[in-house]
Amino acid sequence: MKTFSYFILILSGALIISSCTPSEETVKKEEVYVFDEIPSDNTITPPVTGEYPTLAETYYVVQIGAFTTKDRAESFADKSRKQLLNEISITYSERVSLYVVQIVPFYKSRQEAELVRNNLREISDFSDAWIITINK
Repeated sequence: MKTFSYFILILSGALIISSCTPSEETVKKEEVYVFDEIPSDNTITPPVTGEYPTLAETYYVVQIGAFTTKDRAESFADKSRKQLLNEISITYSERVSLYVVQIVPFYKSRQEAELVRNNLREISDFSDAWIITINK
């Protein structure tokens, strides 16, 4: 009789619990993926000639060094390539008569160039990185 009482108690507890759950099944709605907005490309890749591209808009270049000889510029660029994930270019600037070492690509917005420059300045070898504004 005691076993029968426990059986009835468990059965009635199970019925009470099951009666508290909703009787409708939950229907899974079809998920639709909305593609994230792709930001516009805000970079400019310089031509292989080493000259600044001629564009009707202003763009910004992060420069990490300027040297009187090509050998010193290449040595610094090789060392920099080992430390950084960025592509680096060396060009001769007739305006300042120096070989300049710059981060590629160039940027259409100053904020992006500043972000790259500020990240570079956290590395002691690039603490004097600066931004050049190109208007052509």
